[in-house]
Amino acid sequence: MREERWARRDEREVRNESFLKIPSARSFSAVFARRLWALAALLAAGALSLGSSAFCQSGDMSSDFLGRWHMARGGTAAEWTPDGSRIVLGHAGRIYVVAADGSELKSLSGSYQPLTPYSETAEIDFSPTLSPDGSRVAYATLRYAKGGLREHTYEIAVQPLDGSERVRLTNNERDDIAPSWSPDGSRIAFASPSSFYGNDIRIFTIAPDGADEREIVPETLAAQCCALAWSPDGGRLAFAAERRKTMWVGIYDPDNPSDPNKREAIPNYEVRRQSLYTVKADGSGLVELAWSENPRNAPKPRLGWEGLREAEEAVSIFRWSPDGKRIAFVAGRYAEKDGIYIADAEGASVRRIFDLASVADSESDVDDSILEINWSPDGSRIEFTAGRYAYFYRANLHPIAAAYSVSVDGSDLRILVPKDVDDYLKWHERVGGSGPKRIVTYAESDAADASPELKGWILSTTPWDESDETVLARIVDGRVVAANPRIPQVADVDAACSKAAARGGLAADCRTLLEMRDTLAGDAVLYWTSNKPISEWPGITVEDGRVRALESVPGVQLSGTIPPAIAELTELRTLNLEGNELSGEIPPELGNLSNLEVLDIGDWQAGHNRIAGRIPPELGKLSNLRILDLSGNELEGEIPPELGGLPKLEELRLHSNPLRGGIPPELGNLSSLRALHLGDTLLNATLPPELGNLANLEELSLLGASLTGGIPPELGNLTNLRELDLRGESGGGLTGNIPRELANLTKLQNLYLNGNRLEGPIPPELGDLAAGDSMSLGYINLSDNRLTGCVPANLGRVWYFYADIPLCE
Repeated sequence: MREERWARRDEREVRNESFLKIPSARSFSAVFARRLWALAALLAAGALSLGSSAFCQSGDMSSDFLGRWHMARGGTAAEWTPDGSRIVLGHAGRIYVVAADGSELKSLSGSYQPLTPYSETAEIDFSPTLSPDGSRVAYATLRYAKGGLREHTYEIAVQPLDGSERVRLTNNERDDIAPSWSPDGSRIAFASPSSFYGNDIRIFTIAPDGADEREIVPETLAAQCCALAWSPDGGRLAFAAERRKTMWVGIYDPDNPSDPNKREAIPNYEVRRQSLYTVKADGSGLVELAWSENPRNAPKPRLGWEGLREAEEAVSIFRWSPDGKRIAFVAGRYAEKDGIYIADAEGASVRRIFDLASVADSESDVDDSILEINWSPDGSRIEFTAGRYAYFYRANLHPIAAAYSVSVDGSDLRILVPKDVDDYLKWHERVGGSGPKRIVTYAESDAADASPELKGWILSTTPWDESDETVLARIVDGRVVAANPRIPQVADVDAACSKAAARGGLAADCRTLLEMRDTLAGDAVLYWTSNKPISEWPGITVEDGRVRALESVPGVQLSGTIPPAIAELTELRTLNLEGNELSGEIPPELGNLSNLEVLDIGDWQAGHNRIAGRIPPELGKLSNLRILDLSGNELEGEIPPELGGLPKLEELRLHSNPLRGGIPPELGNLSSLRALHLGDTLLNATLPPELGNLANLEELSLLGASLTGGIPPELGNLTNLRELDLRGESGGGLTGNIPRELANLTKLQNLYLNGNRLEGPIPPELGDLAAGDSMSLGYINLSDNRLTGCVPANLGRVWYFYADIPLCE
C-alpha cells in the first residue's frame, strides 16, 4: 500500500473538482518530507493519525497556498476508542465514527459529501480528537463562521459519539484549531493563530464545557502549527517552536552542485531553527529541549531557491514515554539524515540515540527520513519506521518503508518487518486487551496483485505484521462508505412495525419499506430496523404520521432496483435516489404517487445509476410533480408526450440518456417549466416552435442532441431565458439563419450556437444584447458555423466571445 494526499492546484481547479495527487510527506526523503507544498497535501486531507504523538510541519504559514484549511488540521484522522470498539477519523471536512468490525458507519458532521478547502459552506469539521473515555470528540469547525471563509472563523466544538448536539467551546476573533484532550479529560489544549499568516500562534487550554479558557504559551515563541501532545499524567504539554535569525545563506544550482560559478550568496536571510518545548498545564515551567549541538552554525548551502523554504533545524515527530518522564522525538539538520533523540521532560538532558546514517551503512536503500516512532509498552525500546526507497510505477510514486526497533540507549538495532516486504507501514494506533494488537491504517492501494476488496482508498485494521487485514470503510467518489456493514434482519415485519411506528398509516408505510428494503439496497445495507423509530431511519423523512420523503442515504451506494411497492407510500412527496448504482427499469406504478413533487433518480455524472428501459408514460399523471430528473441513466426510446401534461413541473432533466426520436411539441404546455435539459442524447429532432410558449423557462440545453432544421423564431418569446445551449456537432446540426428575434432575450447570460451549419450574417439586433451598462450576456459562442459578414460591434463587449468571422468596424 501507499499513502497519498490531495494538494490544491489553484482555486479554480478545486472548484471544478480537479486535483493534483502527490505522495505523503512522510513517504519522501527528508528533502521532500520537510517541504511546505508536500505537507500542504497532508494538511488539506486533514488525515494524520497521531494519537498521543505529534507531527510538526516545517515552514512558515505565509503561503496563500496553505490557506486556513491547512492551518486548522494538526489532529488525528484515525483513532481508536479506549475499548477498541470504534474508530474515529476525519476525511475531506467531515468526521466519521465506524465500528471496529466495519458493521456501522456514521457521519458526526451530518453529511457524507466531501468538501474542499474552498467549498462554499461553513459546515466543515476536522482535526478530531477523542476524549480519554471515548465518549466525545473535540474538533475544529467552521460552522460558527460569521464572515467569509478566509476570515478568522475556526472554533473548537465537542460532540458525543452518538451524534447528538455539538457544544461550542470557543468564540473569539482568532482561529482556534488542533484540539488535544488532557489525559484526565478535564482540559482541551488548542492552538490559536491570531492572523491569517499564522506566524504568531498561541496555545490555550479550556474546560470541555467552554469555561475557564487560559493562555499557557504566548505568541512570542512563534509556535509551529499545530501539533500538541500531553504527557500521560497531564502535567505537561509538548509542542514545537522555532527561533529565527537573520544571517548569510548560500544556494547552489541543483543541476551543477559542484560548480562554484553556479552558487549565490544571500547575505540577509531569515533562518529558522526548531526545538521541542514542554510547559506545565498552568503555563509555568517553560523548558526548551535543545537538541542541536551547534545551534550557531551557519546554514548549509540550499538546493536552489526552493530550498530556502526549509528550516535549518527541524523537529518532525515526538512521543511521550509511557511513564511521562521522557520524550522521544525525530529531528535533523537541513540536508542531513534524521536522528532520534530522547529528552528529559524537564530539559535536564537531551541525547541522540540513533541516526539514519548508521542504518544506511548496512542497507543501501534506506532513505534519509524517519516516518514514525513509538515507545514499547515498558519504555525500554523505540520502534520506528524509516523510508527505504521510492520507485515510479505507471507515473505514480510508490514509497517503501521498513520497521525497526532500537534500545533507548541506541544499541541492539533490530528489523521488525523483512525489508523485502514492498509495503508502506503507515501511522498507527495500538489497542490493548486480550486480543491481538491491531493497527488502524488509512491509505490507498493500487498494487496490481491486490484483491478487489483492497483496491482504492480504504480504512482498515491489521496486526503489526499486516496479516489478516480487515477493511472497515472505502472512499467512493470522495464519500466514506462502510465496507462490511451488517445486514439487520427482520423476522416479523408486523411486530417490527408495531414497535417502530405507532399509528396506522405510518405502520403501513413501515411494512412497505421493510418489504422492499433489500430489493432497493442490493449489495448495500439500509439500516431500517425496529431498533429505532421509523423517523430515525436513514433516508426517511416522516411528517404528520406518514412517510413524506425517501432519499439517498449518504455513504450508502444502493445497488438494487426500484421496487414497484414504492407506489404504496401514498403520501410520498420526495423520491430522490440520485447518486447510487441502481439498475432495472422505472416502475410504471410510480405514476400512482399523486402527491409526489420530486422524482430524482439522475446524477450530475453519468454512469452511476443505470436505469434502463423506457420512460413510463404513466409519469404524466403526477400532477403535483415539480422536479423530474432522470439524467445520467441508460433510458432509451422516445420522450413520452404525456410529460407535457404536468402543470406544476419546473425542472425536466432527461440529458445523458440514449433517448431517440423527436422532441414532443406537448412539452410546450409546461407553463411552469424553468429548466429543460435534453442534451447528450440520441434525439434526431427539430426544435418545436411550441417551446416558445414556455414563458418561465430560464435554461434550455440540447447540447449533444442531433438537432436538424432551423432555430424557431418563437424562441425569442422566452424573455426569462438565461442560458440557451444548442451546440451541435461539426458537420451536422442546425441550419438556416440566426433569428433576429433572439435579440428579445434580454436576460440571456450564455448563448451556445457553435458546431452547427448556421449561415448568413449575424443579425445586427443581437448587438443590442451587449449594449448599455446593465447587459447580462457574458458568454457567446458562434464558432464552427457557416456565418458570413462580420460580428456586430457591440458583441465585442461580451467578455467571452467566439466566432469565425471578424468584428465589424
